[in-house]
Amino acid sequence: MAYSIAIAGKGGTGKTTVAALSVLHFCEKNNGPVLAIDADPDANLGTILGIEVNKTIGELREDVLREIKNFPPGMDKANYVEAGLHQIIEESKGFDLLTMGRGEGSGCYCYLNSLVRKFSEDLFPSYNWIVMDNEAGLEHISRRTTNNIDALLIVVNDNPISLNTAKTIKKIASELKSKIKKEYVITNMVRDERKQEVRKRIDDLNIEYIGDIPFDTALGDAVFQGKPVITLNESIAKKSIKKILDKIGGKNGNT
Repeated sequence: MAYSIAIAGKGGTGKTTVAALSVLHFCEKNNGPVLAIDADPDANLGTILGIEVNKTIGELREDVLREIKNFPPGMDKANYVEAGLHQIIEESKGFDLLTMGRGEGSGCYCYLNSLVRKFSEDLFPSYNWIVMDNEAGLEHISRRTTNNIDALLIVVNDNPISLNTAKTIKKIASELKSKIKKEYVITNMVRDERKQEVRKRIDDLNIEYIGDIPFDTALGDAVFQGKPVITLNESIAKKSIKKILDKIGGKNGNT
């Protein structure tokens, strides 16, 4: 079974970049194959990984709801949906990308979500690692449209609101204890003079702290220039990600 890592946090903390660097780390160490899941409605993971997303699960669901009444008699709707899901997986060197896209509209999605869940359960064993970029509400985990999570990484910075968001995520995670095995918090781009105070506030959250990602000029320049993380050579952020992933089992996938 694949080892699954979910990344969450307030918008602007850099959680999508953390997810992309995690995928890059596993690929560079030949620890793949990796399945990257973009479960954030903003859907920026593909951009940071340098992948063009042609269609999302959200768009596929809407297509099926719109066209289902036009299906020929006897057509297996489950096979139709599964074929569509296979087509929207974007393939790259060492990893595949699945983009969830926008949330549900006003239609009934129970049947479609059950098919997505079954497809995911059938798909996940093909990978050593699953890295999921989440929104703060953990919607796709709470709705059980994704597999169980081995490690939840909550990203915070020196914005006090990010710590409040981390507290909310912790509460949601505790309500999903059967779905999430362990929660951790990491700091990202915190100024040196604020690190001690931020650490004290993290201690109050009662979440295990496992590392810091300092500001990385090379990474910042790449993001500003719209370059994918795969273009990075040596960088402080990549070294920090390695240390963090090693602490949660990053040396051994498919465990």
